[in-house]
Amino acid sequence: MVAMDELVVLLGVGVAVICGAAAGRAFALEGEDRRTSILAAAYCGAGAGLLSATLLTFAVVLIGTAAHPERGIGVAVLSAGEAAGPALLWGIAGGAAGGLAVGILVALVRRYTPR
Repeated sequence: MVAMDELVVLLGVGVAVICGAAAGRAFALEGEDRRTSILAAAYCGAGAGLLSATLLTFAVVLIGTAAHPERGIGVAVLSAGEAAGPALLWGIAGGAAGGLAVGILVALVRRYTPR
């Protein structure tokens, strides 16, 4: 059975992929050539994934754990901090993957004007 913290981290990674794709699309459209579009989309997607996954995971675990008042607020903050750790790594990876996928699509579809 999957623990609540692991499920929330997976939710955070899913949101990171979506946010990474959204941020990556904007930067991929501005690239001068295909390589720049793909790399900029992956880089910016990783940043968006880092921010979104970490904050979402911390907030959801904190709210979910604080709903049980018998455990105390210290346990809630500690649990949220422990869940935010894996979200740092997997949020970056998920956001970069989303940005990379969109960057590749934009690079394939977009026509570049010759200099």
